[in-house]
Amino acid sequence: MFLDRLLNDGSSPLLEQWLQFTEARQRFLAEDVANASTPNYVQKDLSLEQFQAMLRAKLKSAQSGSADTASFDDVAAAVQHPVRGILFHDGNNRSMEQLMTDQAKNGLMHMLAVELLKHQYSVMEMALKERVG
Repeated sequence: MFLDRLLNDGSSPLLEQWLQFTEARQRFLAEDVANASTPNYVQKDLSLEQFQAMLRAKLKSAQSGSADTASFDDVAAAVQHPVRGILFHDGNNRSMEQLMTDQAKNGLMHMLAVELLKHQYSVMEMALKERVG
């Protein structure tokens, strides 16, 4: 009970959802890069803006003290098919530069969430070992 509350309070559940989102998005971006020259391939992506809006709404409801908002497990993002870029003669709308940019940004967001979560766990570890930072 104590450990469950300790691990699920604060921003840990939010950061875990963020990590799951960036992991899933990275898979879609890698698939898009791998199929960049495949005729009629339709790109797939997860909307960062929609995911952030869902997290923001969930966080606001959790902070307001609603009883049913203790978990972030139901936060998910829907698959989208981006229409940005030029439609080529083979029916593909690839933009390798945009895909590489999206991969780099997604990787940086993932690493940020990892570092924040790692710091949170190290603070908990110090508190449990009764050490002062």
